[in-house]
Amino acid sequence: ANRQASMPYCVILEVGLQSCGWLAAYLGSALRSPTDLSFRNLDGRGKLLSEVFPDAGTLRTRVRLTDVSEAGGMILEKFQMEVLQADCTVYEGETTFGFFSAASLAQQVGIRDARERLYIPSPEELARGRRIELVDKPPRTPDDLGGSLGHGLALPARALRMIDQVAVLVPDGGPHGLGIVRGTAAVDPNAWFFKAHFHQDPVWPGSLGLESFLQLLKVYAVQRWGERLGATHRFEPIALGMEHRWKYRGQIV
Repeated sequence: ANRQASMPYCVILEVGLQSCGWLAAYLGSALRSPTDLSFRNLDGRGKLLSEVFPDAGTLRTRVRLTDVSEAGGMILEKFQMEVLQADCTVYEGETTFGFFSAASLAQQVGIRDARERLYIPSPEELARGRRIELVDKPPRTPDDLGGSLGHGLALPARALRMIDQVAVLVPDGGPHGLGIVRGTAAVDPNAWFFKAHFHQDPVWPGSLGLESFLQLLKVYAVQRWGERLGATHRFEPIALGMEHRWKYRGQIV
């Protein structure tokens, strides 16, 4: 469904993160509380050192719990993680997870200074902006056996696409003239990832939220350079060898 030659970023990230979740469960962390707790990824940093191709064989994941803190009914746990192909590291990083009660999740306010950093397009920019309708390509669900590998700057198929449409694209907009791109997605309670993540606690996976940002950048790249580079270039999962960071404060249910 990624329609590229190598494993998508969201899957590589989950290979590492799910092992952290397994270790947290193995430790019995949630059993310390008399109330039900939900498990959430909070933040992390990582580095993709090489791409993962279909002939990679078995990936191994090594995780280490490095810190635990507990306060106010919440438990925070930090992990180091490493994903290996044979003896070579393909992804490495560290991340923080938390166990939270339903009451504490209901009080989340998001990233506090996000609105101060959000650029609002001017009316003139919006007037120059384009709306782009994305074409549904198979596979449309994880169980769909249709579809084929894309060529060049192919966008993801429906099963992995995390945006429904690009509402605004202004190639030369924004405060530095580098462009504005804004996507939208309707939340579908029947989406496959709600059934898989988490058991009795459906929430849009953060890794797929990060994938939606990468997919917006792909649409921008196709619109800006596709005519010149579409036949000779392809997408990597994320910039190789460069550290990236994420922070989650809130959830999509």
